[in-house]
Amino acid sequence: MISPTLDARRLTCFIAVAETLHFRKAAERLRLAQPALSQQIRRLEEELGCQLLKRDRRRVELTPAGRTLLEAGRRALVHLSHAAEAAQRTSREQQSLLRVGFVNPAAFALVPDVLRGLRAEHPDVHLMLREADSVTLLEEVRLGQLDVAFVRGPVIAPGVRVDTLRREPLVLVLPSRHRLARRARVPLEQLADEPFIGFARDTAPSLHDAMMGMCLEAGFTPTFVTEAVEWFTMVSLVAAGLGCAILPESVRTFSREGAVYRAVAGAPRHVDLVIARAPTPPGPALKACLRIVSRMTSVALR
Repeated sequence: MISPTLDARRLTCFIAVAETLHFRKAAERLRLAQPALSQQIRRLEEELGCQLLKRDRRRVELTPAGRTLLEAGRRALVHLSHAAEAAQRTSREQQSLLRVGFVNPAAFALVPDVLRGLRAEHPDVHLMLREADSVTLLEEVRLGQLDVAFVRGPVIAPGVRVDTLRREPLVLVLPSRHRLARRARVPLEQLADEPFIGFARDTAPSLHDAMMGMCLEAGFTPTFVTEAVEWFTMVSLVAAGLGCAILPESVRTFSREGAVYRAVAGAPRHVDLVIARAPTPPGPALKACLRIVSRMTSVALR
């Protein structure tokens, strides 16, 4: 019968020697000095009251007791590992981890209010935040690496449940010294010969397509001097006088010297703010998040 006080460290040392039948190799595997390893084995044998290894200068062999302990010890360490994992899993569940992804400038439009509501109403929820582009976030939701993501739509993402939360008009971003900067509303066709700064389609397809659609409806194909991944980069490039841009209206909250925001004359185009999550039933933390989002947007989420 194994001693109830059997040390897991000594058992690990024994298994390493039993599997390699070589003290030096076992010590290297464990990153332990060989004399210290030998001492652990001696103490284990003393504790159990039996010889586990036959050893001389040329070789190491297992005794019948050693073979029995090797088999049982492996199972014991597996059970111990499972017990530790179960305890850690329970701890994580008690902390109610919620992994939230978002794109900017969606963070200006809704996400801060949602996070504030979660903090106030569910202080036990532990938040892990991730900012990236829509394509990356949707893939991470599909793979189970995120619980929920706020992205730009429209969205086509098999294996992901999506709901449109709100529609947001697009606005022009112009250099402050631009000839049309004094106007409250700017006819887009008057920018046909201007350089544009756009979103890369592979990271922000909805914003790229919306911008292209607006320009085509105005009778021209935009000339892009560069493409950016982040909206604040686009605004900074506009402020530097490199061109014009079209962005969601929520960027108006970001003030940048040298850049101004103007409405587009005529019927505005919109982009959707979408919430994405796995199609499986939500856990407690995600349920709490969905309730807050539903209350703030009047969109029923289950």
